[in-house]
Amino acid sequence: MKQVIWLPIQFLLTCIGLFLFSGAGSLLMYDYELVINFAKYLHTLKQIFYNVMHPDSVLIKIGEGDKVYPIFPILLKLFGYSFLLLATSFILAVAISVIASYLFMFLPRRIYRALLRVLDLFDSLPDVLIVVLLQLFIIWLFKKTDILLFDIYTLGEEKIFVLPILCLSILPIAFLTKHFLFQIREEKDKPYVEFSFSKGFSKAYTVWVHLFRNVWVQFYYHLKPIFLLMLSNLLIIEILFNINGFMIAMLNTATDEPSAFFIGMLLVYIPFFILFNFWRLLIIKTSGGEVGV
Repeated sequence: MKQVIWLPIQFLLTCIGLFLFSGAGSLLMYDYELVINFAKYLHTLKQIFYNVMHPDSVLIKIGEGDKVYPIFPILLKLFGYSFLLLATSFILAVAISVIASYLFMFLPRRIYRALLRVLDLFDSLPDVLIVVLLQLFIIWLFKKTDILLFDIYTLGEEKIFVLPILCLSILPIAFLTKHFLFQIREEKDKPYVEFSFSKGFSKAYTVWVHLFRNVWVQFYYHLKPIFLLMLSNLLIIEILFNINGFMIAMLNTATDEPSAFFIGMLLVYIPFFILFNFWRLLIIKTSGGEVGV
């Protein structure tokens, strides 16, 4: 009951925080020295509030030549494309991580440890380095074989999918696989696992049905950090692939058009607030326990 009461309060407080943050670019000024300009900050907040009530007056600059567009529907189109990349890479990362961590449990100890070191290596690599290496590999392969596996750059209104999705999913795959393996190791010595074996169930069945069911509960606590990691990586992906996407638009409007920046942050926050809390309620229903917000 407390959680039901707290959710709308949390939502409202976060929206207020985003509103105050969206005008922060006008709070500081430099005139021989750094000064705080509250008057301009309050004026900016008033302008943001007015523009949110009248979104037709909000304009944003997109693409080469800084073409000016009304915020709707162009921002929704950019949001749909960028978050299609994000959602697809997330689903791919979760699917590969689950399958990989499940198969890891049946490997010999020496191979298991060697693969863990490989995961540590991938987890430590900067995302920029991963993207650049993949792009260089595709260029090298094209020069040698005249085969272009994937497009590595966008021009104009073109859209590319495969390579950005792969690049965006590599770090989450390494992180999630390590997380799943750690949680499985924590769970496998618990009494219910021994009880499952004593009932004659195989290791494959026990790991997949019983262990992973409890691992998903812990996965919820890592869902938000993974989302923030992928969101920041999405900006890097859009820059390196020359994608006119949502995150580039947000970067451009952060100081130039705070009203558009605030509307963009709401577009990110609202659907994922609903998604995270739906996942939490689903875990509560299936596990019978309580999960913090």
